[in-house]
Amino acid sequence: MLVVRGFGEQRQSILGALTDQLPDVECSSVLLFGDADDRLLVEALVRGADQVTRVGTDEDITLQLERRFGLVFVGPRVLADRDDGRRRAVMHAALQHIDRDGMLIVVHLTAQPVLAEQFRSDDLVHLGSYPLPDATLTLFRRGARTTVHDLLFEARATISRVSAGQLHERLQAVDGTVVLDTRTATDRERFGVIPGSVHVPRTVVEWHLDPANGYLHPAMRSFDQPLVLVCNGGYSSSLAAANLVRLGFSNVADLIGGHIAWAAAGLPVTRSDHSHLDTPSFDRLDGGDES
Repeated sequence: MLVVRGFGEQRQSILGALTDQLPDVECSSVLLFGDADDRLLVEALVRGADQVTRVGTDEDITLQLERRFGLVFVGPRVLADRDDGRRRAVMHAALQHIDRDGMLIVVHLTAQPVLAEQFRSDDLVHLGSYPLPDATLTLFRRGARTTVHDLLFEARATISRVSAGQLHERLQAVDGTVVLDTRTATDRERFGVIPGSVHVPRTVVEWHLDPANGYLHPAMRSFDQPLVLVCNGGYSSSLAAANLVRLGFSNVADLIGGHIAWAAAGLPVTRSDHSHLDTPSFDRLDGGDES
């Protein structure tokens, strides 16, 4: 495993040779998945790296920052000896924070895949791979195509986002906040629900909240009522919340990290206590009861 410590003559020589091989890398804003030693490596290899945001391993797979970066750097200890699911989750978090035409540097054990097995990212242009002691540095540039990550950042620019703790405080204060749980019935049954939340599956959020159609959910009272949308991980809820803003709702937020973050914070979770998926009118069509 690559170990980067100090700036001795051997390290200076290695970095000098690597810098000569690398294309010119200049970026002021860098997101680093790694430790303090990896930060030294970033500062040695990247010109103008005066804004480095470092992410610890306790948050690297759940990261949802409000900004993106010209360069994302993934250090060797982040990926080493991790199973493929964990590696894929880390790279998902890394890729969503790269600006259009931004760069990705991954330092990985030479025997490991750069991203993860079966991980596809057709929008990454491979610029080269460069040997380091017991590791390889691989450099990519992100393309300009609009990706799902771009859709998310555009959506989140129009809504508020709340943490699990902030949502809990709002619910304790009984301020009229309505929690709309957009998950599937299966996930609600498996993982439980936020007490008092209303189930509006993602497939029908817009239909059940817009009074312009005949399937208005009974929880919908006004366009200015406070709404917080919740999904599993805090991704699809952002897209749904942004659509509600477009429909005219003025007080819409979603839960950062979704139900996973709520449960991980040790906040109350209860079993789903209703027999219908959305509105009584739909249940009657399916032969269900009206409870």
